[in-house]
Amino acid sequence: MAEDKQAYDVEKGAAAVPNAYEGPPAVDPGVYMGKHDAGAPSTGVWAKFDYYNRKLEHKMGIETRGIERVPETERPDKRLWGNLMVWLAANCVLPTFALGLLGPVTFYMGLGDSMLTIFFFVTGSTIIPAFMSTFGPKLGLRQMTSARYSWGWYGAKLVALLNCIACVGWSTVNSIAGAQTLEAVADYKISAAAGVVIIAVITLLVGLFGYKVVHKYEQFSWIPTLITFFVLLGVSAKHLVNLEMPVGQAEAASVLSFGGAIFGYCVGWASLSSDYNVYMPAEASSWKVFMWTYLGIAVPNVLIQWLGAAVGCAAMVLPDWTDAYAEHELGGLLSAVMVPPMGNGGKFFMVLLVLSVVANNIVNVYSMGMSISVVWVYLAAVPRLFWPFFISAIYIPLAIVGADSFSSALENFLNVLGYWLAIYSTVVIEEHLIFRRRNYDNYNAAETWNRSDLLPWGLAAVIAAGFGVMGAVLGMAQIWYIGKIGALVGGDADPFGGDVGFELALAFTAITYPILRYGEKRFLHR
Repeated sequence: MAEDKQAYDVEKGAAAVPNAYEGPPAVDPGVYMGKHDAGAPSTGVWAKFDYYNRKLEHKMGIETRGIERVPETERPDKRLWGNLMVWLAANCVLPTFALGLLGPVTFYMGLGDSMLTIFFFVTGSTIIPAFMSTFGPKLGLRQMTSARYSWGWYGAKLVALLNCIACVGWSTVNSIAGAQTLEAVADYKISAAAGVVIIAVITLLVGLFGYKVVHKYEQFSWIPTLITFFVLLGVSAKHLVNLEMPVGQAEAASVLSFGGAIFGYCVGWASLSSDYNVYMPAEASSWKVFMWTYLGIAVPNVLIQWLGAAVGCAAMVLPDWTDAYAEHELGGLLSAVMVPPMGNGGKFFMVLLVLSVVANNIVNVYSMGMSISVVWVYLAAVPRLFWPFFISAIYIPLAIVGADSFSSALENFLNVLGYWLAIYSTVVIEEHLIFRRRNYDNYNAAETWNRSDLLPWGLAAVIAAGFGVMGAVLGMAQIWYIGKIGALVGGDADPFGGDVGFELALAFTAITYPILRYGEKRFLHR
């Protein structure tokens, strides 16, 4: 049975080689359904889907491979530094700057404590997505597919669904930031809706082509954005001030809440980081993959969030900047900083910041197409080309509706994102370190990635996740809900409390998962 399955996988891999079009290749839905024996290949609609997928790849260079494992013989990308380029471009963007603003303008922190919070939370939380990226070359699987080795066949569907929601949320929040800025460039003669649509169309055109084009775009897109941030630093430098650092329990609450948002932003890549290196060789050094990814996320986040915090502090004391932010949020503030000293030149650089949003959004648009195929087996046969259109149709109206509330949308989204990713990441990491003994060979990915009978049941992960949710609820401090422990952090000095949701979610999951997993292996034997 296993030998037949292996032979079929080899045959399917050969059919994926360009120019191998001798009639519609056979595709078996059993590949996606986790059957014990895939049986005879289908010759119906599945074969037609696959045939036209391959045609697209051959004629237009559009990637058509979905969640299938990438065999070692089909991994031509030996540029491990490509991990640096992808994440440098995805994080050297306007939303990263906007996150830094939250320290002073939302949590009323000074420049010193904002910068320290940014540094320690960024450098600490980036370890998680950098570690997750090492699974790509070693297993040849997308992130949500490799989640099956800890969450099980059905548990992986849950986290894949959550990741789809997160990708939509990311794209929505990013598009709001870009739309507000584009409105300011046009002197508010266009609507936020027009800005959202422009950003979405550009994102769609790039993300449509898949892995190779995404890597090529990200290799260069960060350069004009970095130059723009230097220009922003130059025109704002003489106005920058250092607000006094608050002290006491209220300050601790602000640091933890701001840190939670930073954690959500950086660890947000953990659910898709290996999607961008599955075509890299299996013998690639895990240490090098880790370090390139780590640098690509950590360095731009620290530096650009620092710049955002500095501008945010100045916006708390300069009347023109204060009024601009109060009236038009991010776009108004950027206009107040860049247009008076530079005129139309300032608007040009603001447009470059708008375009930077594309580099972040294409990562989400591309990865959602992978995650959604894990949610429901039959969706895996839908051409990957369809999914960028699908996600765009979802996040465009959401971004239009929320275009006037960027700051609150960013803060709330990132904190909630941090809760579930703390749970997801803890399960995956503990499975690897404790139960797979830090050895990627113990996954046997070539034989087991789509075999539900050879994967864990996933009960341990799902139950541990329930405990993690309990921790998040106790520790959260949001406008719409303040948990019992979260309220205690702020004390009487801060009625809004301090958010420790992701810390408690991580701790509750970390304690319960090993115990439950040992029981699962002993009594359920998987």
